[in-house]
Amino acid sequence: MGKTEFDLVIFDCDGVLVDSEPILNRIFAETLTEAGFPITYAEVTQKFIGKSLKTCLEIIETSYNKPLPKNFVELCKEREIAPLQQELKPVPGISEVLEQITLPKCVASNSSHRHIQMVLKLTGLLHQFDGNLYSANDVSRPKPFPDVYLYAAKQMNTNPEYCAVIEDSVPGVQAASAAGMTVFGYVQHSDGAALAAAGAKILFNDMRQLVQQLLS
Repeated sequence: MGKTEFDLVIFDCDGVLVDSEPILNRIFAETLTEAGFPITYAEVTQKFIGKSLKTCLEIIETSYNKPLPKNFVELCKEREIAPLQQELKPVPGISEVLEQITLPKCVASNSSHRHIQMVLKLTGLLHQFDGNLYSANDVSRPKPFPDVYLYAAKQMNTNPEYCAVIEDSVPGVQAASAAGMTVFGYVQHSDGAALAAAGAKILFNDMRQLVQQLLS
């Protein structure tokens, strides 16, 4: 790779590194519906993309005006494991891209450490990050607040203005923009106009384009 203005590349996890969102949204919709909170897969995808689990649960309890069952989160997590093991794939092209990026890189996600570790292990991507995995659970506020991105930059000893962030959701783009970072919006399954309005500077729809985009 040639000269670049970035010192660090920060990847979101779900939807950017691993194609987990269709699986997770399906399980979430099924488990909610069975628990007496009827919702479709399409509604889950539209309402909750990029939001932390805690935020999603608060929205559901408010909109249905009743509390979720006590064991709801555990139930979801148990039910996710088998489909993830059977169906989860890396985002097309990401394995090659991670091999080609010589800059330091890390992950900053709204998901838990347990989830990040599991999905990266299942897709063979875990070794690419040398344990540099950061979760919204490490900070006080999830995306769309900038906390997890600022935390990741601090842990990696990098000034936010020299960080490139790869995101696919509006809350994620808002978080990275608020952190003062340059956001690359991956629009394979997302609304490019919405990502641009949230602050994404560069939009791309094929992960294989990323190395070139980082250098241009």
